[in-house]
Amino acid sequence: MENKSMYEVVMNDFKQVYSFEVKGDEVVGPKIKFPQAVYDRVQAFNTTEAFYNGWTYYGIMQLILGKLKKEECWFHPAIHEERVSLKPSEEFERWLDEHHTLGPVLIMLALAYGDYELEG
Repeated sequence: MENKSMYEVVMNDFKQVYSFEVKGDEVVGPKIKFPQAVYDRVQAFNTTEAFYNGWTYYGIMQLILGKLKKEECWFHPAIHEERVSLKPSEEFERWLDEHHTLGPVLIMLALAYGDYELEG
């Protein structure tokens, strides 16, 4: 992970958060760029099957951030996969610490609009 100043991190996050566009009659949300650890975690929990099982954006957000215990989320399909951990990785935690101001907002926008990709 590249070492950036807090100013650079916040300004980059603001640019992503506020990059909505209007194309025709449609509002297009921002394209959010995540490092591998964050991207993988969003991908693991943000599934169509989860929504079919009654998960909300808020619930999925809590899973991604590692705020739920196993007994609170046993019915999420990803919980039963060996590659998915409830506890976020150290790399994910470092990213969240670095982006503490708008990191959760970026994740929520990625969930709501589904327009996210890997950095670089």
